[in-house]
Amino acid sequence: MATIAPLAYLKVVLHAAKYPAQTVIGLLVGTVDASSNSSTVTDTIPLLHQWTDLSPMAEAALQLASPALSCPRLHQQKLVFLGLYVANERLGDQSIPHGAQKIADALRKERPSAFVVVVDNEKLASREPAFIPYIAAAKSGNWQQTSLASAKITLSDASIPSKALEAARQGQSAALHDFDDYLADPSADWLENAAVQVQ
Repeated sequence: MATIAPLAYLKVVLHAAKYPAQTVIGLLVGTVDASSNSSTVTDTIPLLHQWTDLSPMAEAALQLASPALSCPRLHQQKLVFLGLYVANERLGDQSIPHGAQKIADALRKERPSAFVVVVDNEKLASREPAFIPYIAAAKSGNWQQTSLASAKITLSDASIPSKALEAARQGQSAALHDFDDYLADPSADWLENAAVQVQ
């Protein structure tokens, strides 16, 4: 069972909106409550929009993101990787690209409950949740598409799809940076993206 907080949802949508003609990939991060076997996706770390296949850039981004989760300057509590998000460049594409699948497999080795959400580009303007979850099949371990309800994934604020759509329309995606942006401009705040806030 997982809950997606408004800031995490907003950052995924803004990442997709900033690079609509490219596949974007990022990490879902948050907290785990072992007593209730639940997790909360509180934030994201946008990774890539250019080097989305397995590449040295993807490896470098993951290596830099990992220690940032426990950095008290960036986060008040220790966060963990909970999964991955993907927004494909093609409108109707709801698959997990090969490179993203390899990253997701690596995350699942560390956290068996890891999941992937693919942005349903066709639903972004509908004000409905635009996430398609993938979870690992119990027997095969392959990633299987499911529904939010079946995956027991909820949004903590049902109005966030509307708010995220409005933020994208207002151009707030310009404030969001990923690791590829950081490679071009080392001042880009890709690990925290503090300029991105839910209104």
